[in-house]
Amino acid sequence: CDWLKEHYSEYISERTVSRFVKDIRNEYQIKKVKSQRDYVAVPDLPPGLQLQVDFGEKLMPVIDGGNVRVRFVAFVLSCSRYKYVFFQQRPFTSPDLVRCFHDAFCFYGGMSHEVVLDQDHLMTVSENYGDIIYTSEFEKLRQECKFGIYLCRKADPESKGKIENVVKYVKQNFLESRYFFDEDVLNSCCMQWLSRTANAKVHGTTKKIPAEAFAVEREHLRPLIEIDASALPTIERNVRPDNTIWYDSNRYSVPIGTYQNQGDVTIKTKDGILSIMTIFGDHICQHPISQERGVLIQKTDHKRDKSDKISAIKDELNASLYFEATRYLDKLHQEKARYARDQFQLLMSLCESYGPKLVLKAIRFCENNALWGATYVKDFLLAVETPLVKPQLLPIPVSDRKYHVTTQKRDISVYAKAGGGQ
Repeated sequence: CDWLKEHYSEYISERTVSRFVKDIRNEYQIKKVKSQRDYVAVPDLPPGLQLQVDFGEKLMPVIDGGNVRVRFVAFVLSCSRYKYVFFQQRPFTSPDLVRCFHDAFCFYGGMSHEVVLDQDHLMTVSENYGDIIYTSEFEKLRQECKFGIYLCRKADPESKGKIENVVKYVKQNFLESRYFFDEDVLNSCCMQWLSRTANAKVHGTTKKIPAEAFAVEREHLRPLIEIDASALPTIERNVRPDNTIWYDSNRYSVPIGTYQNQGDVTIKTKDGILSIMTIFGDHICQHPISQERGVLIQKTDHKRDKSDKISAIKDELNASLYFEATRYLDKLHQEKARYARDQFQLLMSLCESYGPKLVLKAIRFCENNALWGATYVKDFLLAVETPLVKPQLLPIPVSDRKYHVTTQKRDISVYAKAGGGQ
């Protein structure tokens, strides 16, 4: 079609060319030559030898309508078929992939001897006739972890069928009929799916449960290397409306107001400590990493602090009562801690209605009878005392006839003469 466009000015649609070629084939019995690929069964690999890696993406529905595209990277150990998956919305970058490799190795508790990869721009720059050139981030990871690389040929996904099946499995099993809420919820649900289904059901080829086979393969993995956490790329997290972030299936608190001011934060982990920072690297807070799942880790100073405001209201009320009700107010604060604000505000309104002296009289009665509550003070005043009568401003009588007085109008010539004019 493009050759026709290049050599002829007339417009010819692709469908017309396709039909013409089809007629020529039928008329002259020209058959299409199909290149049939011969497959050979691959022998089972020894435990701990190979890890296959690949990417996938899919549109997910949102609960309030529309769709969002999610991306994921999947890992599978070739011997046990034990899987690990990580999701995010934005396209993966080389630092993202390096972080996912470290997370996967931590998930497995060790490193494989070989990694099978596609020729993806996140990992490779050029095949270079066998002398492969890797991206700087991935080359650093490869040298640190010292694993071998088996790089698949371009457009040859069948050479790593195990991970291709995992990608399809994630799309058709885990993501099917699932709504998207946010990345952290999706990753948390995926970890549960891996434990519940992907690594728990008998594999169709090996006839083994991946989790049980992995218990054997784990012993053959190379030990993890200690990596400086400061050298690892940071992970971005969305701050939730309740001022928490998700990490490893748990919620970790951030100071109140972070959601309004930051929106996104970055996190790093080192020596069992989760560090939360702004996207510019400024420190926000730290938490010890919990080994539990589905729990809230919250610092005391991250909770809403109401004590200062309530104390200010109590001090103002005590001052209006000439500081003669300190003991009663303290006891009231202790007995009605949850409703202290409401109790003090009711007493302040009673001071406005009855005056401080009558309220003090009621407080002394309640204190002597161990009646701790502003409603008891109110009931005493309603039964014994009379509210203060506020003076009413009486309207000043004004006669209507004063509004109908007419003023004398002078001739303009009077002003002209006064000004020296004619």
